[in-house]
Amino acid sequence: MKKIFTLLCAFVLCLSLVGCGAKTPFEIKEISATKLQKKLDNKESFVVIIERENCPFCEALQEYIDKTKDEHPNLILYKIDSTDYGFNKVSADSKQLKSSTEDGKIILDMAPYFLYTPTLYVIQNGKAKHAGIGYNENDNSISLWDVDSTIDFDNADTQEFWEFLETYE
Repeated sequence: MKKIFTLLCAFVLCLSLVGCGAKTPFEIKEISATKLQKKLDNKESFVVIIERENCPFCEALQEYIDKTKDEHPNLILYKIDSTDYGFNKVSADSKQLKSSTEDGKIILDMAPYFLYTPTLYVIQNGKAKHAGIGYNENDNSISLWDVDSTIDFDNADTQEFWEFLETYE
């Protein structure tokens, strides 16, 4: 009887260890600006990517994600399509945007120097803290910049997309 109990306990322990190691597949969750605002208000921490239609860099990054996502389980990336957010430059020579829509204003309140797509923002406790901007398909990298100024691509460091996401997720 003692031997059966010991075997049963060992079996249960093995099952629980296997269950703890379960991996969930990488997931992109599309959200609206309104849902983004709720996550910010709730002081959540997450990574969000802002894209738009007909952006060749966004399309190339999405192709790379589709090809390699199975190698990166347990990650979630929130995604916003900013195509209809009414973004325009403040003036012809400006490196800042304004928006004619409430959704666009939510993005610009979160990240006043948002200018290019794709852009990934690391949100920590409801505040944008880090940015990964653009996409280079030659080395699958994004350009790193702070969120307090417009990016200077010539002086920006780069990091491989998945490395960036895994660092902050």
